[in-house]
Amino acid sequence: MISQKFPSAPYFRSTRRTIIMNPMPFLTLFLLFLPLILLLWLANVADAPGRARQGASVLVLLFLALFWLSFLAGSVFLVLMGVAYDRYADLTFLTHTYRQQGLDPQLVVAFMKALPRLGGGFGVFSLMGLATLLPAARRSLARLLPIDPRRTVHTVALSYSVLVLINLWVFMGVGLDTMAQVVASESATGKGEMLYLLWAQDLALAFMALIGVGWPVRRTWAQTMARLGMAWPSSRQVLSGVAWGLLMFFLLFPAGYLMEKLGMGMDPNIEKLTQELLGPLLTSLPGVLSLGIAAALGEELVFRGALQPRFGLVPTALLFALTHNQYGISLATGVVFILGLVLGWIRRRHHTTMAMVVHATYNIAIGLAGLLVHQFT
Repeated sequence: MISQKFPSAPYFRSTRRTIIMNPMPFLTLFLLFLPLILLLWLANVADAPGRARQGASVLVLLFLALFWLSFLAGSVFLVLMGVAYDRYADLTFLTHTYRQQGLDPQLVVAFMKALPRLGGGFGVFSLMGLATLLPAARRSLARLLPIDPRRTVHTVALSYSVLVLINLWVFMGVGLDTMAQVVASESATGKGEMLYLLWAQDLALAFMALIGVGWPVRRTWAQTMARLGMAWPSSRQVLSGVAWGLLMFFLLFPAGYLMEKLGMGMDPNIEKLTQELLGPLLTSLPGVLSLGIAAALGEELVFRGALQPRFGLVPTALLFALTHNQYGISLATGVVFILGLVLGWIRRRHHTTMAMVVHATYNIAIGLAGLLVHQFT
């Protein structure tokens, strides 16, 4: 998934690509989320009173089992294909072929050589996904998390959390340097419609949150809003949220700048990948506003609204940090984790709406700073 965080000064070096307006990436990405949303709906049907409950629950578990078994088979295939490529591929011939096809030989070879590592990680995560379907495993997790191991929708939520780790592993398994080159190559061919992708992602996340907590199967709209912690904020709460967002920005910006000057800045590969993913959004005011508003809508509804009451403050903040996959596991991930803790505390003390205000303010402040840097460099 695409990250929206710029916690420190090095992220402000944006590229000068323009945002390409094409609605197709929006529709494509939103449709990719549709099976996940439908499975959440079916899980809520399973948890609703009625005769169909047991049948729907079995169907959900069957779908998840087939998915993880298919993923496990795919992981074995990737390992075998990568090993075969490493041992038997004629790189001299393939390099010439790649060039004829307009591909970067170095990039393709690096990707193919990463397949055993990538597939091995997928295999481990597939087993983790299958483990979430075991009642004994869910009962053990229920000792650590405020979940009900008997609830089908909680099983789906646990299973989906493994997808976050898989998404992160794609970046780490292939290599952040290789991923940066892949993203740059796609952008160069006109596939960098970041504004549409950003909104598609976060609207899909918002819809997942609504369906996930039971709307309209088990809860009315008003009950859904209450479960997600949504409330109409007072003027004082809005001002307080804006103040919190600006405070975090003014604390993190000089901290990031100081770390860079002391030689503790981020990995150049992380910086390059962040620029490729989000640089286009920092070249226009609509892009900057979208970085704040879309993230506040989608991420806060899912993480603070839907997941935090079931997973707890710290695990939810950790999942939130790991979704920012272009950072890998780095100091920047720790910064996002701290941000998640603050947003979670605000949700617990006030409501999700106020966390949205804080998140939007923080992102927009960073985006405006990036826009200013773009204008004067």
